[in-house]
Amino acid sequence: MAKRIKKPPIKPEVRRDWLRRNEENGESPPQIANQDGYDVRTVRKQIDLAKQEREAREARYIVLRDALEKHYDDLRKFAEKLNSKIMGLGDVPSSPDDDFIEAALHQHLPRSPIWGYMPKRHNLQQEVEEQRQILERVSEELVKADHRLTPLIDAGLEGVVPGIVAVLVAEAKQWSQGNTGYSLKNSLVMEPAGEGLVNARFGFSHMGVMAKEPAREYVKIIRQVIADLELSLREHERYLDLEKTLAELTRLDGKLREELAVIRLRRIVPGRCKYCPL
Repeated sequence: MAKRIKKPPIKPEVRRDWLRRNEENGESPPQIANQDGYDVRTVRKQIDLAKQEREAREARYIVLRDALEKHYDDLRKFAEKLNSKIMGLGDVPSSPDDDFIEAALHQHLPRSPIWGYMPKRHNLQQEVEEQRQILERVSEELVKADHRLTPLIDAGLEGVVPGIVAVLVAEAKQWSQGNTGYSLKNSLVMEPAGEGLVNARFGFSHMGVMAKEPAREYVKIIRQVIADLELSLREHERYLDLEKTLAELTRLDGKLREELAVIRLRRIVPGRCKYCPL
């Protein structure tokens, strides 16, 4: 009796070819077995195995694609969050993973100018805050030095100084943000504060409770002081410094938003990080 020769294992590319011929060319397992010299049971088994392998590959691909899409979405959402903060769109909710996602984005885009812009922006914001505090002190000095307010202070209206300072500080903030026509000098409101008394305020800022009779003259003085000090403050070196810093911050924000827009709108981030599914 002749010794049976065992054929070598079927290679993956062979069974994939059999599956292709079966599905695309319509060849049946017996036809493939007869043409290639294999047992029909072997052909059927290998075709089934090729199908299983294909399904496993497709399942892995779906899982990988889903993980990759979510990973890119995490990076894009972080870019959206940064963009919202730059635009000043209210309170932007933070996430416990923000620092990890920022590190991942840095790994994906290590040469992006974003990483130079961010610390520079932080420094400019601190500088703006310091300059505003300085400008508030300057405003207070200007108000205290104005002798036209002496009769009001002597009459017990000590609150007129912080009241005018608050007006000037609020106005300067609006001017520096582009609202150059903003002024509270014509927003006088006289509210009743008891018999023979009124509470005078310019916009949100209260000047104090005063008797009705001298109130008309007092608010006239206050209005003129505000008008004159508005002019002085606009030309003051400290205010011009603030305007310059804010202009630089605005230019930087524009550049930063352009870089973030590439991430937000492209939706696919080149490069790799340690959190990449691949």
